[in-house]
Amino acid sequence: MTQSLTNSFVSRDVRKVRQFIFKIIAVGDGTAGKTSIIRRYVHEEFDSKYIKTIGVSHALKRLCLDDTEITMTIWDTGGQELFDCIRPQYYRGAHGVLIIYDVTNKESFDHLDKWLNELDNNCGKIPKIIIGNKIDLTDKRVIPAEAGEKYARQNFVSYSETSAKTGENVFEVMEELAKLIISRSNKFRAARAK
Repeated sequence: MTQSLTNSFVSRDVRKVRQFIFKIIAVGDGTAGKTSIIRRYVHEEFDSKYIKTIGVSHALKRLCLDDTEITMTIWDTGGQELFDCIRPQYYRGAHGVLIIYDVTNKESFDHLDKWLNELDNNCGKIPKIIIGNKIDLTDKRVIPAEAGEKYARQNFVSYSETSAKTGENVFEVMEELAKLIISRSNKFRAARAK
């Protein structure tokens, strides 16, 4: 058994590890839960007190996928209208986007068009995931999962649902976004090599 463990450690050290740094942008209405999702992902904690993001903030998280080490720099943007003019400055160089709405707030869902337009105008065609957040609030839910899935399908965007409070699906969404970015990067490299 010791021999087997030693060999697996040696072979892991010898293989080539790819490293990436991805800039991720989180957008959505104020109170949709952007900061809470990021806090859950980066620090594995939840704070029920609402603290408005003033402008932008950012956090770092390392992720390992197979033979790939990824540093995610996650930019949390203020969703209030008063930040509309400064937000696009932070979109430059983004590799992926989380578009977050609150499943208990119809208005935040109705604003998805605004967020997609803003992103398309400033980021182009980069991987995006629409996230319906706060699924733990089942008795207050007003947007069914099917509506979010349909909207995402119509806009050719991935869809997922999370609870920043319980942590449900938060880590899986971030891993999915990283995989989408790597896949896009690999396709781009293959096209350039032709």
